[in-house]
Amino acid sequence: MGALAAALLVILSSATPSAAGTRPATYFVDCQRGSDAASGTRASAPWASVARAGAQAYRPGDRIAFRAGTRCDGMFAPKGSGTPRKPITVGSYGSGAKPAIDANGALAAVLLDNVEGWEIEHLALSNFGPPPGAHEIRFGVYARLTDYGIGRHYVVRDVDVHDVNGCQCQNPGDPDPSGGILFKAAGTERPTGFDDVLVDGNTVTRTGRTAIGTSSDWQRRPEYPSGTGSAYVPITGLRITGNTLRTIHGDGIGVYNGLDALVEDNVLDGYAIGGTKYTTGMFAYNSNGTRIRYNTVSDGKGGQTLPSQAFMVESASLGTVYEHNLSRRSDGGLLIVCNDPDATSDRTVFRYNVSLDDNSLGRYPNGDRTGVFTMMCGDPGSLSVYGNVVRTSVAEVMVNNVGDFGASFVGNLFSGRPGGSRIDDPKSTYRRNVFLSITGHPGTGAFPAPPVDAGAHRDRFTAR
Repeated sequence: MGALAAALLVILSSATPSAAGTRPATYFVDCQRGSDAASGTRASAPWASVARAGAQAYRPGDRIAFRAGTRCDGMFAPKGSGTPRKPITVGSYGSGAKPAIDANGALAAVLLDNVEGWEIEHLALSNFGPPPGAHEIRFGVYARLTDYGIGRHYVVRDVDVHDVNGCQCQNPGDPDPSGGILFKAAGTERPTGFDDVLVDGNTVTRTGRTAIGTSSDWQRRPEYPSGTGSAYVPITGLRITGNTLRTIHGDGIGVYNGLDALVEDNVLDGYAIGGTKYTTGMFAYNSNGTRIRYNTVSDGKGGQTLPSQAFMVESASLGTVYEHNLSRRSDGGLLIVCNDPDATSDRTVFRYNVSLDDNSLGRYPNGDRTGVFTMMCGDPGSLSVYGNVVRTSVAEVMVNNVGDFGASFVGNLFSGRPGGSRIDDPKSTYRRNVFLSITGHPGTGAFPAPPVDAGAHRDRFTAR
């Protein structure tokens, strides 16, 4: 047989139904009993590695199924794109525990690199390797677009991500943070971003630095003139819902460059564990219209280094709403306000939240002092704080304002520690608040009637 004929035979024998036609195909992976020489298109003839599964060029509607109860080593980095109506899905087949992929210190367990239209479900991912270098990032799921334009439709659902030991690095000056599930819009030539992103019902455990987040090199706009890139590309259709995050080394959920993003019904239990940087449970940065609501944030433990607060009013964000959240035992407090001096933030609303025993450590080794509420850095524009219930048995300072701006505090209940918690805030306005065991407060008044949705607020937390 001639060389040309042999080459044609190899090409024809390796063709798959998806490559040869237009009908979607299902591909099977069993890293215990499979063979990379198999067709992969039948459960009885599965592939044996993520390397083989990643070498296939997938088409809209295709499905990749890993066998339940098995484990694969390495990074799954598939090729090809689906569409919102015909996404490419990754899941499991058979009975047993979720199939596991352990990247062993690679960039990610699942890497979606310059592809779109993917849904990742029902997997267990880890990425624990040798101690990382100072700038070595690692992820469980990493979706990265570089000079791509707008990538559409990404779903990560019912995935367990655990034990990701990437670096604790963070912008500025460092690469983007390591983490459990991260979406990155990169590049310098073609404005790039994401649309239609759902991160729902996952667990993220023992990861650093961020549990779930977005990031972008396309940050520059009038509200953020020092942002990277030559243009601003918002991430649209972003929903981070119903996730459980435990023992996170840094931030819980961070939304960068979001437009009308929703962060709802997530539970963050333990963050800033062993971290060395300022850390926040949930926040938005350089984003518009973010809603952070019905979340529980507890036990931020960065106090021996730098503060870890439940929520933060960050730079260049407009119209952020924090509502119906529960915060407990975050040693940096409930809320820190810190807008970069050259950035424009405005119209932040912090309402109907509950804080219990936040800010156990008021002064930190670097000399910083925080309260349950802390206001610092540049002017955040309009900041309305109303209808919140804040109780502490530990905080020395309830409100600490070291900035050159004030906020509006209306209809809040402040209950301090035995002997009193101080309000050090000469710049804000206070109306119709209730002060119990509070010193230095600017006035008293009748607590207003509960808002019309207070019952829903109570019922949501009772049902957790």
